[in-house]
Amino acid sequence: MISVQILAIAYAVMGALLLYLLIATRRTVSFKIFLVILVSGLYVGTYLGLKDLQGWPVTEELPQRFQLHWAMISEPDKSQKTTGSIYLWIQPTAPTGKLMAEPRAYHLPYDVKMAEKVENALRQIDEGQTVEGQLSRVELAPVAQADTTIIKVDPNLMPVAAVQERETGLQFKALPRTSLPPKGR
Repeated sequence: MISVQILAIAYAVMGALLLYLLIATRRTVSFKIFLVILVSGLYVGTYLGLKDLQGWPVTEELPQRFQLHWAMISEPDKSQKTTGSIYLWIQPTAPTGKLMAEPRAYHLPYDVKMAEKVENALRQIDEGQTVEGQLSRVELAPVAQADTTIIKVDPNLMPVAAVQERETGLQFKALPRTSLPPKGR
């Protein structure tokens, strides 16, 4: 991974070369202005592109399954005109429970129901439990006919109105404690 210090040195060298090029060459003024704008754009583009390296929370979609390490809830404040946010520090997991990648910070928009779920998960973490998060869809209940046979509904084949009734959400659950092997003597 490229460190920020190396990039800063590289841009300083590039800036020095640009300054030399601007002074030493007999190019037109419009070409020199174009070069200054191009290099300035590269500086800004690199800064915005490196936000992940700088530790800012990402607004990407959450992984399907993850382990929640911690969270912070920032409630909306009308006097400050803030909409509120939920920040999650999570680590993706496989269906087997194995951790798959390094932890990452995520930013979610504030929602009262989501904030309550996150608060409950934080309480479980405070109690020493490992908490797993999972994106889930609550499917429509199976439809029963008059002869009491149950029809299973395929969500991909449902009409648009029925698809809109499905709810997506984030669910948290405490994982069972792992038993440690006995200590050797």
